[in-house]
Amino acid sequence: MEKLTVATAVQPVPPSFLMRILARFRLLTLLFAGLPFAHTADAQPLYWACNGCHGPNGISVGEHIPTIAGLNYRYFYATMQAFRKDRRKGSSMGWIAKGYKSDQLQQIALYSGTQPWVGKLEEVDPRLAQRGQVLHAEYCEECHEQNGRFQDKETPPLAGQARGYLLYQMQDYRAAAHQMPQPALMQERLEKLSDADLIALSEFYAGSLTREYQDSAPPEPAFRGE
Repeated sequence: MEKLTVATAVQPVPPSFLMRILARFRLLTLLFAGLPFAHTADAQPLYWACNGCHGPNGISVGEHIPTIAGLNYRYFYATMQAFRKDRRKGSSMGWIAKGYKSDQLQQIALYSGTQPWVGKLEEVDPRLAQRGQVLHAEYCEECHEQNGRFQDKETPPLAGQARGYLLYQMQDYRAAAHQMPQPALMQERLEKLSDADLIALSEFYAGSLTREYQDSAPPEPAFRGE
């Protein structure tokens, strides 16, 4: 019996498809291998656009605008994507994030992650800050370790963050859990805290009491953290 040969036409692969595959591979490299894939210097012009609101070099000078310099790059990227896809609410960040492509957000996040987290110390009410220190130890230290200085891909630093921003964020998380879902433990504990408690916590995180924590092994730079 004569063997039949079936000829199959080879279709050229569209360049756009190859670019999508490459982009996904680079994203997987970032998220799972933890290896930066872009030169952070290339991200400087993108990052500078943030300075108008978030302060020089991403360190806030306003009470209600967060510092972004030194945030864990995975946390930063996930947050920006949440704004971009309307999973996180913000006064203007939604439409701002929509103006960037995913690879641009990755570059900005990587650049931020290579900066040290310094935050900003403010003059605070010492009595409120001490009350906040007690509340932190009881309700927050389990996850926000080192007096709120710890951070990883799911936990932002609190110590040194803008006081008004932290207060409003905690109030929003407590009141609008259906819009911005939080870990069950965090939601449960926020619901136990009054506005006065949240004010005390924000005073504590903005002040020097957070520096009293001493750790023999300081946290790794933000761009290496998990």
